[in-house]
Amino acid sequence: MREVQSSGDAGGRFFGTDREEKEKQRRPGRMLALFKGLVLLALLGAAAYGIIREGLYDDELWLPIDAAVLALMFVTLFVRGFYRDLPPAGVLAVALLAALVAVKGLSMVWTISETETIKETLRSSMYLATFLMAMAALSSGRQVGPLIDVSVIVVAAVAGYGLLQKINPIEYPVQSIDGVRVDSTLGYPNTAAMILGMGVVLALARTTTLRNFALRGLYAALTLSFLITLYLTVSRGGIGSLGIGLIVLFVLAGVRLEMLADLLLLSLPGAWLWWRMQSLPGLLGTGVSPRERLADGTAFRNDLIVALVVAFALQAGYAFAANRYELLPAARRWLGIIAGAVFLLAICVGALVVVEGYGGVGAAYHGLFSNPDEKGNLAQRLVSLGIGFRADYWRVAWEAWKEHPLTGTGAGTFQYTWLHDRTGVQGVKQVHNLYLEQGTETGLFAFLALIGFVAVLLGYVGRALLWAGKQGERRPLLAGLLSALVVYLVSSVFEWHWYLPASTIFFFILAAVAVKFASRDDWGAAEAEASPASGAAPRA
Repeated sequence: MREVQSSGDAGGRFFGTDREEKEKQRRPGRMLALFKGLVLLALLGAAAYGIIREGLYDDELWLPIDAAVLALMFVTLFVRGFYRDLPPAGVLAVALLAALVAVKGLSMVWTISETETIKETLRSSMYLATFLMAMAALSSGRQVGPLIDVSVIVVAAVAGYGLLQKINPIEYPVQSIDGVRVDSTLGYPNTAAMILGMGVVLALARTTTLRNFALRGLYAALTLSFLITLYLTVSRGGIGSLGIGLIVLFVLAGVRLEMLADLLLLSLPGAWLWWRMQSLPGLLGTGVSPRERLADGTAFRNDLIVALVVAFALQAGYAFAANRYELLPAARRWLGIIAGAVFLLAICVGALVVVEGYGGVGAAYHGLFSNPDEKGNLAQRLVSLGIGFRADYWRVAWEAWKEHPLTGTGAGTFQYTWLHDRTGVQGVKQVHNLYLEQGTETGLFAFLALIGFVAVLLGYVGRALLWAGKQGERRPLLAGLLSALVVYLVSSVFEWHWYLPASTIFFFILAAVAVKFASRDDWGAAEAEASPASGAAPRA
């Protein structure tokens, strides 16, 4: 018996050594890991720069970034081992994006505007290169948390500037069409709202992995600032996309009870601040004098400071107590189930209230496809289901697609289709629907390539989440990344974020990190084993 046990121990050591050797072979060398880290930081830096520079909308802003990204990709092709550890699902996603770019380039043969087609092909190539390099550059699971921290800081810049537009509207004027809705550094309220929504789910997921009470308090204050700025954008699409992202986060993160506690702690100062904001017409009212706007901005600043301090204190106090007391597993499990049920019930009740407020399903449907009244207090738009002129854009795009089902009219050419078939005098360049835009401009194959990419992205990361363990940082971080992707993809049903390159570069970086992180379940093992001493989240 003793000899058999010794042999078994030797076999265990042998196989353990063999696994260790294989893992060492998969790890990049120090110089390669350093280079990969620099590439990842360079891509995040490009996204951050673009987000504070009007989203890189103008050609003179995004074309230099495009050239730099493509040049960086060219350099990485000559770095040995840079693309060695790409996951199979990531390769498939890259192939689908490459097919999308190829179809757009091929549309030069039949396009009605060669200039716009060239620009759209270059833009899409930049997104492909960003996704490929970011996925290859992630070399350790320990990088994911800090990457989310940097992403939250980027979103904090958007929120901070947006708040300044209301605190001091003279020095930081709003550039949106109505002159009231916060557009922040991106110049477009709905894209700013989408970025803020991504920041909310990332911050909530990251908070659950932190143990330090000061850091958790800071994240609570940042999350509240994101939510308040999102409200000031008056973007129904952005708020709705965040709602869907929160549902995904609650279902898949595995820490429902803790996230519910975090949201409840945020709701106390948040509800008080919202109530105070209702008495300040200078925030969202139209026809308000500059003097009154400035006075209301000062009052809003004072209330905001109080709310952020309270949010910090509540979360810090909760974390301090949670580090010392822990619920029994059975109680935590049942409270988590109840928390999820209450959250879903609140969503359903809210939907019913909106439908009943319109007088039934038929009236709500009519309101959805009618133009909202944009006069008076813009906060009233939040309870409107109107999608503006989007129904007209979609109708024209659909009719054009039916005329050219396989080829479309050429990448980036919808503005000319609209000029030919528009029903009014307003001009528009984008369909305001990313998926329909691919069909009407580049045909069925481009549409299928994009849908395939989205399906692979969400399906692969979602499957990894379903199989992920509940210990350590892996599951909540991966759920936060997936929820952020959902916010972008859902919002893109109604918007043209694709043509604000900074926001889409940001999306593709997070998408690449999510796919790579999902492919390496071994990256979460070390954190799970060391969770008591590594700063893992407290369990309420």
